[in-house]
Amino acid sequence: MDAQRTVLVLHADGPLSKRALRPERSDTPVEAEARALAWVDALRAQGALEASLDTCILVNDTLRCTLHRGPDHRWAALSGSGIPQDMAGRTRFRERAHAGRPIAPRRTVKVLDDLLRDAEDHGHPFATVRLDSLRPTGDGLMAAVRVDLGPLVRIDSVVVKGSARISPRYLHQHIGIRPGDVYDESLIVALDRRIRELPFVTQRQKPYVLFAPERTKLYLFLDPRRASSINGILGVLPDAATGRVAFTGDVDLRLRNALRRGESIDLNWRSLKDRTQDLKVRTAVPFLFQTPFGIDLSLKLFRRDTSFLEVNGRGAVQLALRQGDMVSVFVNSKSSRTLGRSTSLLPGLGNVKLLTYGLGIERQRFDYRLNPQRGHSMALEGSAGNKESRTPDPNDNTLTVTTKSLQVQVDGQVVVHWALGRRGTVRLAAQGGAMINDRLYLNELYRLGGIRNLRGVDEASIYASSFAIGTLEYRLLLEENSNAFVFVDQAWWEDRSREEVLADDPIGFGVGTNFETKAGIFSLTYALGSQFNNPFDLRDGKVHFGFTSLF
Repeated sequence: MDAQRTVLVLHADGPLSKRALRPERSDTPVEAEARALAWVDALRAQGALEASLDTCILVNDTLRCTLHRGPDHRWAALSGSGIPQDMAGRTRFRERAHAGRPIAPRRTVKVLDDLLRDAEDHGHPFATVRLDSLRPTGDGLMAAVRVDLGPLVRIDSVVVKGSARISPRYLHQHIGIRPGDVYDESLIVALDRRIRELPFVTQRQKPYVLFAPERTKLYLFLDPRRASSINGILGVLPDAATGRVAFTGDVDLRLRNALRRGESIDLNWRSLKDRTQDLKVRTAVPFLFQTPFGIDLSLKLFRRDTSFLEVNGRGAVQLALRQGDMVSVFVNSKSSRTLGRSTSLLPGLGNVKLLTYGLGIERQRFDYRLNPQRGHSMALEGSAGNKESRTPDPNDNTLTVTTKSLQVQVDGQVVVHWALGRRGTVRLAAQGGAMINDRLYLNELYRLGGIRNLRGVDEASIYASSFAIGTLEYRLLLEENSNAFVFVDQAWWEDRSREEVLADDPIGFGVGTNFETKAGIFSLTYALGSQFNNPFDLRDGKVHFGFTSLF
């Protein structure tokens, strides 16, 4: 039999809402009284500043509480005469926004907090904000907001304590604080996260600011951390038809901060089935010439057996924004040509040259980039440019037909981590892309499948002109760089390079783990996939072994 519950009944010396007058059930008298106090807070938030809880009497299972409502108070005027004009503009303070409105304490506190935060973000960490000349009038209460800025404070120096080897200029640009800058509280608050985003340093203790009469110093405590890595993955792909086992390889070399300027150098080589090779080289250098601008250069080569060769070169200028966001303007040169003397036996292929210009934006807000529990990231980009394609003349294979057209491409990826318990996280990810052109060729399309986007499907086995992939993954965080996970990848794609559009919605699921040892980080993933509504086959499972060595 359930324990007896307490019924709360409210009475007041003024009007109450119908919801407040409706009896409420609570588990205990203490909880019922807490609900009564919550209604008092709600009245004060509506302008009944004198509202209070008078008496509560418990009779059997009923708690009767009497509320004193008091009069409603409104602002006759809330003057901003004591606010500097530039501060009022930045915080959007408007006197007419308060005149005649009920006095809501939370809204008033927010106004004062916004002013105080603005002062702290513009060189005045010792500023004070208060209401002045508060008095009643026939139309309500009048008051003036007063801001005392205090002294203007500048950061005289950024002192690094520790053995980390990092260029001071790069560090100043990354954290957004340079010697001589006006004090900015928002940048100080973001310091811990911004430093955690640097993969090659670790913090011995939290940063702090030392205020002195003549100098203000920012202290950072940084030690080096191994961030460069070489990563090898071995793929085991059983063939359900022949029973044979095929092996694929993936080697990924990443150098970080080798020149102490925060630069990154990446080299990735993959050997896939059927003598297919994939090579990617990339280098990025941020904050050139002590500016927020950097460069990002990359070159990609992809050869599909003896069918075609794709060469993709990209150059981008990146602009680093506050909080680590990035905007990039890029130019991309792509060529894909068929191999061999004749293309008559290779339907769907074409010799393509494409020069596009585009704009991209990146945002990342993870609590720990390498193994996050909460946070999000986003990367979006779009490009457009001229495309020149050459195909054999259908009437004479010795001749070619040249076509020029406009091609548009849009790509995006969004990742969200939600903490679940003390050590768990739910990862939701979505990625997709689309190529828009009246005539597309097989050898210029997206190549999907494999450990990087659609697990459970052979590496780069799907050719798509448009695609979307959603991922649901649960991770159990074992250590700083160790986890175990289960996942589902659901995809949709279509291929418009064919005479008849081909589409499918494959799905993959599986389990995996990453665990860190003194030698490096080992990874193991097992995945099953299904395409074109075929049943799952355990004999067609994909196993990926990986090892990342940090140095």
